[in-house]
Amino acid sequence: MRSTRKTAGQARTVTVTRAGALAAAGLVLVAGCGGSGHQGEKSAGRAGHSGATPATGLTRIPGVGERLQSRIPADSRQVIAVYGDGRNATTSTVVLYTKGTKDEQGEKDEQGEKEAKGESGSTDQKPAKAVQDAAGRKDTAGSTWSRVRSWQAHNGKRGWTLDHHEGDKRSPVGVYSLSDAGGVLPDPGAKLPYTASAAFTPPSYWAKKTRHDFDYVIAIDYNRAKGVSPLDPARPEGQSKGGSIWLHMDHGSGTSGCVSIPKSGMQYLLRTLDPAQHPVVVMGDKSDLEA
Repeated sequence: MRSTRKTAGQARTVTVTRAGALAAAGLVLVAGCGGSGHQGEKSAGRAGHSGATPATGLTRIPGVGERLQSRIPADSRQVIAVYGDGRNATTSTVVLYTKGTKDEQGEKDEQGEKEAKGESGSTDQKPAKAVQDAAGRKDTAGSTWSRVRSWQAHNGKRGWTLDHHEGDKRSPVGVYSLSDAGGVLPDPGAKLPYTASAAFTPPSYWAKKTRHDFDYVIAIDYNRAKGVSPLDPARPEGQSKGGSIWLHMDHGSGTSGCVSIPKSGMQYLLRTLDPAQHPVVVMGDKSDLEA
């Protein structure tokens, strides 16, 4: 079996033994995002989110309190916010925010509309001047945040937690970088390093509806080594802290700790998230996000 990993700036193909790859993948999938938590859990009712928040000119990520807001790196220009509907709810809303000057954001919005229509267009961006945020940190992005896209999503089948551990079926609250991606399907044009491998295929004993969960994945840097395939089983903080927390494709119900969105959303994020923009995810239920 051949596993292809595209890194930023170059493509690299490595050959691994089928037995070794599948064994490692099985360990990651079962201990992390997969397992029985993907089988048949129905969604809780959606709490809904206010549409009153402006879409552009935002000085901070809406609905996120200072505790987590301060953990968003000053040089990050792409933030995925996961708004959980409740501490114990399986449903959430995923919103992509980008940061840039007014003229630059206008170009991004126009390009996004073209991509949605299947048209091509320039993705060139104008450089922004460096400024400082309220905390005095150097902000090389400049200007304000804009809401770009949003998707309905699912999170852990038991909701959220501030102290995630292996097997609790809850998604971890926090701010995490996004540095690696992959999936069963070929690279769709991802800017993040992408590993295409059949080893992402869920075990055959999982529910049929989960068969395509990992066609596309984006690793959330919770208790994992950065710069490697999402399948890498390393757990720097120990196995008990869990791992393999991913953004992946949705199957209509709660997960074992990951966040899942529709296929179109995964494709859009893979083609949009750029290592040069230092993308992160801020995720949690409403009360913990606002704390």
